[in-house]
Amino acid sequence: MNTAQRIELTQACLLGGAIGDALGAPIESQGWDRIVAQFGPDGVSDLLGLGGVRGGISGATQTMLFTAEGMLRAYVRIQERDIYDPVAVVHHALMRWAVTQGVTPTVAGVDRNNGLVVNPQLHQRHLPDETCLKALQQAPAFTSLPRNAVNGSAALARAAAIGLFPWSDFLLRHRERAFSVACEAARLTHGHPCAYLGAGVFAYLINGLLESEQSLETLLPQALTFMDSGACIDFYIENDDERASLSRCQAEIRFLLDAVRELHAQGSVPSPQGIAALGAGRTAQEALAVAIWCALAAQNYRQGVLWAVNHGGDSKDAGLLAGTLLGLRFGLGGLPQAWVAALELHDSMERLGHDLQWLPQVYVGHGHGEYDDELSRRYPPS
Repeated sequence: MNTAQRIELTQACLLGGAIGDALGAPIESQGWDRIVAQFGPDGVSDLLGLGGVRGGISGATQTMLFTAEGMLRAYVRIQERDIYDPVAVVHHALMRWAVTQGVTPTVAGVDRNNGLVVNPQLHQRHLPDETCLKALQQAPAFTSLPRNAVNGSAALARAAAIGLFPWSDFLLRHRERAFSVACEAARLTHGHPCAYLGAGVFAYLINGLLESEQSLETLLPQALTFMDSGACIDFYIENDDERASLSRCQAEIRFLLDAVRELHAQGSVPSPQGIAALGAGRTAQEALAVAIWCALAAQNYRQGVLWAVNHGGDSKDAGLLAGTLLGLRFGLGGLPQAWVAALELHDSMERLGHDLQWLPQVYVGHGHGEYDDELSRRYPPS
């Protein structure tokens, strides 16, 4: 696949995820009966308003965008300083997001002067995940881990940006690297193994859909096999309870995703009742299962993303996760263009989608590349 094709798919992934978030956030956890009473038997069918903005995005999409920016800054840092630590740079990126939400991180030196953090639209507080904000505020240093065991779907929302990074240009085992980095990045805010293993599985699938011609149906068992191997955990787990719960979480994730594969093989399509039976996306593994079921069964983007948000559970995160997978499956042309045009910050998503694939191709470092000065100003190496 050439760079232009990868750029379009990356843009489709980010935009598709953001549309799912924008569709789901206004009805987040309202209960299916209430949604039906307000919108009819099929539920929501069009973009609503969030914070007075039609097509407004929540904190879930905001963190996805800041993570994408962090991955680009991490690459510039490698080229300029020979320092490889994408997790630390993503942590810094998430702290910049926390600043936009009115939080003052404990860590000194958070950059408030460059990139997304200076965009006033991103300073709107739209359903930010409180676990994320608390962990980012309290962290004493970059890569410090929170002392929590929270399992939440917000840990997965930002993993797409890690999966979209062109690891294959530098690494043979690129999907495995995407898995491991996404695990560590999720662990910065959510200490439960189901949350960070779920993020790893999701990033693996995103990277596979972008970088190969394999289908989601084919990639899913590969991701689960890598998760079960234990090789995805290339970091030290200090807490005994956390370490002991790894195998149980692996089993829970596999159980739900195997159930989704079986439902799809039987020809079952998502419904509010079926999604409720999976858990309605209230935990990381449930949100992942809902998103994958919708992405596997859909005949088009619109159908799949509306399935993902129309239920009584976590509509915004399920919508975002399904939307990213569906964006990769159906491409830019498969997204409803009226929704793209109405989407808040769609221009930022298009630019980040472009740069995630283009910058690693052209950035040389130390001023030797034609675009180095421009890109290092846009993505300073910190």
